Amino acid sequence: MNYRFISFSIIDSSSKAKTLLIAMSPISRIPQGIDNDILAAFECIQNVVTILKNMRTNCDTVFKQIFDESCSLMKDFEIEVKTPRLSKRQTQRSNHPSETTEDFYRVSLFIPLVENVLEDFKSRFLSKQNQTVTILSQLIPKFIVDVNYEKIDSIVSIMKNGYRFDDDLLELLEESQLKSEIQLWKEKWKSIKNEGGDVIKYALTAIVQCNGILYPNIKKMLYTIACLPTTVAFAERSFSTLGRLKTWLRSNMGQDRLVGLALLNIHRNRDIQIDEVIDMFAATKKRNIDLII
Repeated sequence: MNYRFISFSIIDSSSKAKTLLIAMSPISRIPQGIDNDILAAFECIQNVVTILKNMRTNCDTVFKQIFDESCSLMKDFEIEVKTPRLSKRQTQRSNHPSETTEDFYRVSLFIPLVENVLEDFKSRFLSKQNQTVTILSQLIPKFIVDVNYEKIDSIVSIMKNGYRFDDDLLELLEESQLKSEIQLWKEKWKSIKNEGGDVIKYALTAIVQCNGILYPNIKKMLYTIACLPTTVAFAERSFSTLGRLKTWLRSNMGQDRLVGLALLNIHRNRDIQIDEVIDMFAATKKRNIDLII
């Protein structure tokens, strides 16, 4: 009997052990959404890290539940739960001394697994660079209305020290100028919210509403934020659409026609005013033209 395989089965076959996968599943769904933003993703990741920390802190209680359920499952399959043979010079697997079988699997498998996943999350998502992007995302109108003075100081510090533009270097500006610009931007959207207006949720849409004369530095930062998408849904939809359109029956299709059909398929929920399209087409003398939606 391969006891190494059994030891992995104790962790992998239990529904309690799947807590790791359940805790991380929201993160895998974030890139699939259409309207997810960086701050929502960052908040979800922080919650998952908190869950993993609690599992590591309470590893005795958590793993006991996993082990008991796994033993019950293995008993149904008539598999004996044993500690693998220990050797003084074992190099191919864990060789931790333990008093019981449960202690061995907890120390050899469960704790290293949780710690490894936790460290991967911290290095991948909670790095200094990612936290910087999260702070800058506070400039989006949806979040700027709730920003306090401490966060404004953090935003100003990052803008001055981390971002430069060729036509206007931010480090040449005084902090008071940046603070006043951010406060003015905040008051604008705060008043819109108090009057019952719609507060913009996305950086790309906020760029249109950002006056480059009143908020020159904020507009440049919004361009930067808009280039850092969290979701890959639009890209995946484009690839899937091209796979359906560019078949061997349409191998001679031109680029313009392909792009037009792809846009129609991707944005199928967009309302098209047929009368306006017909009027635009009828008003032109040259009928062989590309229809622009």
